[in-house]
Amino acid sequence: MASIQGRLELVAGQKQTVAAGEVTAGLVYFLPKAGNPKPKPGYFTVNTSSKGFSPSLLVVPAGSTLAFPNRDTVLHNVFSRTPGAAFDFGNYGPGQSRQQVFAKPGLVIVNCSVHHSMRATVVVMATPYYTRPDKNGRFELTGLPSGAGTLVYWHPRAAAATVQITLPSATAQTQRLVASKPRNDHQGMN
Repeated sequence: MASIQGRLELVAGQKQTVAAGEVTAGLVYFLPKAGNPKPKPGYFTVNTSSKGFSPSLLVVPAGSTLAFPNRDTVLHNVFSRTPGAAFDFGNYGPGQSRQQVFAKPGLVIVNCSVHHSMRATVVVMATPYYTRPDKNGRFELTGLPSGAGTLVYWHPRAAAATVQITLPSATAQTQRLVASKPRNDHQGMN
């Protein structure tokens, strides 16, 4: 098995600013040319509390179940209009919970129709080879298969970048992404 280390940088584009540590909302993943083993689905929780989602950014393997417990003192209506991943739980109160299976890989935007500022981003992965960078942008992917593949760098505020690599590779990878989208202050970096 191979591994790769590196650093993801997020820099401010035109008319944008980047907060310290904001790079942690990024994602680095590897797509082997020979194909991916099927990722192992899991069970995850996104809490609704203080009229927000926590975490507001979550990366999960395809086929995973996400629970959305209402830990607030008010009603919520969690939904998504994302094509291929649309759902609507309807209103549910404090102490109640709803859950959804996220089967299709891709980006799913989750909102609340009661509180329009609430937004969560769920990245559903078709590969088991992914990680999020630390506050300094450093990352390490381990347990990778040897051979050719694509290393993908993603951040919700920037265009994704890809690099073709062949593992094992002793060369550390550094990638700079330019923030071209404004920061959604309701979307934290949990």
